[in-house]
Amino acid sequence: MNKNPNDPTSSDAPWEEAMSRDFDARVRDLHEAPLDFNSVKGKARTIRRNRRAAVAGGILGVAAIVTPIAVLTNGGDTTNSKEPDFAPPGGSETSTSASRIPGDYVLGGVWHQADGDTVDLPNDFYDPAVLWNGQLVGYYATSETEAAIDVIDDEGTIVETIPVVSAPVVNETGETLAYIEPGGDLVSVAPDGTQQVLHTGLTPDRGTYSVAAISGGPDCSSDECRYLVNDSGVAGGCSDAQSSDTVVGSLDGAPASKCFDVDLGQRLYSVIDEVKDDLTACGGVFDAALPTFGYAWRNCDFQPQQFSLDAQYVAAIPSQGDSAGPLSLSILDARTGVETAGRFAPEGGHIGTWAWTDDNKLLFDTWDGAQWHLMTLAPSGEVEEIADPIANNDDVSSPFTIVGAP
Repeated sequence: MNKNPNDPTSSDAPWEEAMSRDFDARVRDLHEAPLDFNSVKGKARTIRRNRRAAVAGGILGVAAIVTPIAVLTNGGDTTNSKEPDFAPPGGSETSTSASRIPGDYVLGGVWHQADGDTVDLPNDFYDPAVLWNGQLVGYYATSETEAAIDVIDDEGTIVETIPVVSAPVVNETGETLAYIEPGGDLVSVAPDGTQQVLHTGLTPDRGTYSVAAISGGPDCSSDECRYLVNDSGVAGGCSDAQSSDTVVGSLDGAPASKCFDVDLGQRLYSVIDEVKDDLTACGGVFDAALPTFGYAWRNCDFQPQQFSLDAQYVAAIPSQGDSAGPLSLSILDARTGVETAGRFAPEGGHIGTWAWTDDNKLLFDTWDGAQWHLMTLAPSGEVEEIADPIANNDDVSSPFTIVGAP
């Protein structure tokens, strides 16, 4: 089959190289003090504190790396495939939800499912957690330097425990799971358990790696997948995941500071590419489908985060942050960067974590100075409280673990 070199769906297309050149032209003055958003820091509480503090400060001193690559397409090489072993802004009213909830969350060792069912979990320290193929996949520390994920079925039984070095992510449909193994392999897992090694060499001696996102699939051994890998060490740049043993950090020598999400169908990437001297983070949504392989929009007002499931919207937090968490949470139009009516800024508090629901709302937790709340935010500006607030003097360690939150 003849391949069009200008077609971004082609594995031979130059769009990754063009994107790197665009990043290279914009990235400057990256600070070298490393932050590691997902690596194991010891206790689960410490992991949560470090992760949320890192979100609050944007990419404070992070020279992180993104790998935006079409890894495999139909008919691709399958040599690595293997079988499984409190007041809303503007005076908006806050309503209270019914028994059905918009998204899954974990509270006190109980998995609260979107259909209203609850499942007792074998442990209460999973954070973060994702929903894969109808199963909960929870991340936790096993020692000061090691971590694992438990795959838990809807009866609360651990189906499998997998050693990892970074938190797991899933694709848009929740069918594809991805994580980095201790040996440095980035692995995807299809719904039937078929595994595919997407990248190798992501070992701690080469960088501090985490998987930011995966899109496409569901079986990356036969379907096209794209993924993002961040390195929160001091190295910079992008790498070609087609190479079997490349360290993230060497694609035309072009660094990018941090990436958050990718949508394969729309060819959209949410990125930060510059940190100013005052620690303002600048970035936007990169559209790889544009003829010029450039930004759909870019500014220094928001840090773009995760796309909604249909990629119509993107979550965003302020470009600057100096508290235990972002001071506000906004919903932007993904292709224009225009802020919708969806914005929440707790008075005297901050935002914890968030995840998109199936109906284009953000499920998030927020601290008001005395209590943690679990809420949803719609693009229309509607705010809904999902659970009873919980008093807590800890402004970082929310009792809620939102399933799917970064």
